[in-house]
Amino acid sequence: MVASNVIRRARARVLVVEDDDDLRASIGEFLEARGFAVDRAADALQAVARIGVADYDVVVTDIRMPGPSGLAVAYAAQSCARPAVVVVITAYPEWYDVAEALDPFEIVRKPFRLRALAKTVARAAHEHDVQSPAG
Repeated sequence: MVASNVIRRARARVLVVEDDDDLRASIGEFLEARGFAVDRAADALQAVARIGVADYDVVVTDIRMPGPSGLAVAYAAQSCARPAVVVVITAYPEWYDVAEALDPFEIVRKPFRLRALAKTVARAAHEHDVQSPAG
């Protein structure tokens, strides 16, 4: 048996923030089927509240939503004690420059393939493992 001082989590914890109910459900189900532990939020207020009490590895957030935008979500995810890696999804090119200012792991353009998004989330979770000390 090889001893290790780094304990990896069995499953990366992901928060999916999307105001479109069907898309949020599809993303969540697809990621869960690939072994991720997924929480969902319908808007930025729900997401920021969840980020305040949970420890996420990756936050996937739409940028343009009713109420506060995904920018508030990204800021909250990156400002907590154990920052999450942020993946931004958007269909609006005018938001790309704004999103880039937050230095997300990646900006994924809508429409996208769920498989491609899952690969991005897996890479983001790996990046989070590399950047974060074991808990």
